[in-house]
Amino acid sequence: MFFFVNQYLLSSNSSVEHAEIKRLKLFKANHTAAKLVTRDFDPIIHATLRRFGLDDSQLVNMFDFFAGTIDYQGQMMHTEDLHLPFDYQVGTGNNSRDVMDGQRLVAQVFFVGGTVGQVDRVDWYDPAGNMTLRERYDLRGYKAVDQFFGQNGQTHFERYYRPDGTCYMERYYVQSVQNTPINSLNVLRDYQGKDYYFDTIDDLYVFFLNELNKSTDGTNTFIADRPAMAIQPVLKVDDARRYLWLPINHVNDGQDLLNGPMNGMLQDPFTTNLKKWDGIIVMTEQQAHNLRKRLGKKAPILAINGVPVKQPLKRINMNKRTPGQLIYVGRLGEDKQISQLISIFAGVHQQTPTARLTLYGYGAPADVQRYKDQVKQAGLDDAVTFAGYQVNLQQAYDQAQLFVDTSRIDAQPLAMGEALSHGVPVVSYNYLYGPAGMVESGVNGELIPLNNQEKFIATLVSLLKDPKQLQSLSNGAYAHLDAISNEATWRQWAPVVENK
Repeated sequence: MFFFVNQYLLSSNSSVEHAEIKRLKLFKANHTAAKLVTRDFDPIIHATLRRFGLDDSQLVNMFDFFAGTIDYQGQMMHTEDLHLPFDYQVGTGNNSRDVMDGQRLVAQVFFVGGTVGQVDRVDWYDPAGNMTLRERYDLRGYKAVDQFFGQNGQTHFERYYRPDGTCYMERYYVQSVQNTPINSLNVLRDYQGKDYYFDTIDDLYVFFLNELNKSTDGTNTFIADRPAMAIQPVLKVDDARRYLWLPINHVNDGQDLLNGPMNGMLQDPFTTNLKKWDGIIVMTEQQAHNLRKRLGKKAPILAINGVPVKQPLKRINMNKRTPGQLIYVGRLGEDKQISQLISIFAGVHQQTPTARLTLYGYGAPADVQRYKDQVKQAGLDDAVTFAGYQVNLQQAYDQAQLFVDTSRIDAQPLAMGEALSHGVPVVSYNYLYGPAGMVESGVNGELIPLNNQEKFIATLVSLLKDPKQLQSLSNGAYAHLDAISNEATWRQWAPVVENK
């Protein structure tokens, strides 16, 4: 069994999770058992799985594991299923309902977004109006946890339940000097007839991974996907193969992205614990080459594409797409140089007023607001759209004429491969790592020297004014996908899959 170790799977995810989702589908298509492993409690995670085209068999969550609910199938719970006291008065509302005892607010029932009255949580209040208890419900229809609050309004104790109402875990909290809760003790109740005590959730996670390993016959493979939280737990799994998936540059983000100091969180796994890895996986051969030069031969370093794409997709000609439509897909942040992208687009728009830019993705609220302010100050409100995070971008790709990327660093731009698979030519800075492995200038896009804004503007303007060249690049995008195809990516996985 292959276990891809992470912290969570959210409704809005980073490239780490998107790479995992594609990988899970690839492994399933090739009849190789694999599961995403998550740590954090999440009562809607099974609905999130379906949102991304996955199923329950492709996930093991730590809380599900100890509750025995990995494959639990319940039913939706509504307000009437809470069996509130008969003399309480329950109000009406689409998002929540007040529960009253005469004139006093006793509780509030909140519903899961996007559902019709399905219970998400119930908040209970004392006579002074202080919230004392929050009951959180799993989307599959049972109370999953009670969270108790102190006089300061912060969590001090939690009890976790199975569908039959028995408790399998307790978590205790103390207050920091900033009056925020710090988890101080985790008690696993009556697990295989014993109680277990853990100071931190990370200690509990290590115990869980080892129990998960023992619960599956044969030698398992654990892949640490989110380095900041997965490296140490995976290193502590006994009697298993261990791989580190590296979704970032191994060099600190600074002036020298090739030979600069090693990323701090990689110092220990790449020195003291380097020999404990069965392999280190990066997404481009260029990064693998550079990492081999730094680490030598103490651990195998593999290059495995993170964005496998299906072939072929239905071809859509440029004359069927939205004229002048540019798109960017990814996180909105300064390592992606979004402010520079907006400045470049302003220069393009001056020369081609019909051009439009749509940005798909999310970022820190302060960053996003700054970009929106920049757009407004440039008078581009009608030409630039912040479309937010979206799961299905097929229509966006199929209507775009160009994909633009002004990043200065990445491990592999996953959206770039998706765009090419939809016949969208790419115009990108030639940064470390990834664009040069997917884009060939004049064939399926154009690579621009890093931070050469004038050339970036000139290239976009030239292409938008040349429908014949746009179509030629689109044809090239559809035709040159072999290196990132599902088939090629699965061949890259062969050394790991066959390492038994």
